[in-house]
Amino acid sequence: MVILYDYRVDMENANIEILFEDENLIALNKPAGILSIEGGYDLQEINLRSLLREKFGKIWVVHRLDRLTSGVILFAKNSNSHRFLNDQFSNRTIYKEYRAIVHGSPMWREKSVSLPLLVDGDRKHRTILEKDKGRNAETSVKVIAKKDAVSYLSMMPRTGITHQIRAHLSLIGLPIIGDELYGRFFYNEPHSTNNFNYLYLHAYKIIFSHPATNILIKIQADFPVHFRRKLQDLGFCNYC
Repeated sequence: MVILYDYRVDMENANIEILFEDENLIALNKPAGILSIEGGYDLQEINLRSLLREKFGKIWVVHRLDRLTSGVILFAKNSNSHRFLNDQFSNRTIYKEYRAIVHGSPMWREKSVSLPLLVDGDRKHRTILEKDKGRNAETSVKVIAKKDAVSYLSMMPRTGITHQIRAHLSLIGLPIIGDELYGRFFYNEPHSTNNFNYLYLHAYKIIFSHPATNILIKIQADFPVHFRRKLQDLGFCNYC
């Protein structure tokens, strides 16, 4: 593990881990609570792109994760790599897998969710179901384990709409634990010092073709401490 930057986000001495790096791209294990890029309100707030610029100079954004989402995130180091990776996202040839702990216990083991979504569709700026104006959105959902009224899920989004996973899970009655924006149940776990609320959503794995060699690269991100502890508390230790 290579430590890029020490930054207190949701635990004492949380570190941002470099999962993969070469002259073309860099992949990080993003901690929950830090922005992927500059925010719209406070341009001085610490974010991954700014930290990378301090270290490497110019950096290109390939995709983003929500502030409260942890896990694998890619940045390109040159325009050619950026274009190559963006094409893979646009053509849906990149494999992305997320993990979430949710409220609810579905009767099915696997489900394909295909519900059109409209970004910034209400007064709370949520992504909402909209049959006429919404964009096509597809997410594959698989139940890994469940106990009582809580389930541990794997999600593979086939499209890349803002808040797609959070919106789709909420719409099928499985809101992510800790999701105040889309959840029906306001179950949160505030941090003792900065009132940080955990969202149990993690970008677990990504597979893509390398922009220089075209070799398939698989990158997997370890769970943050709060996510791992929740799995243990639920008795899902085999999946930690």
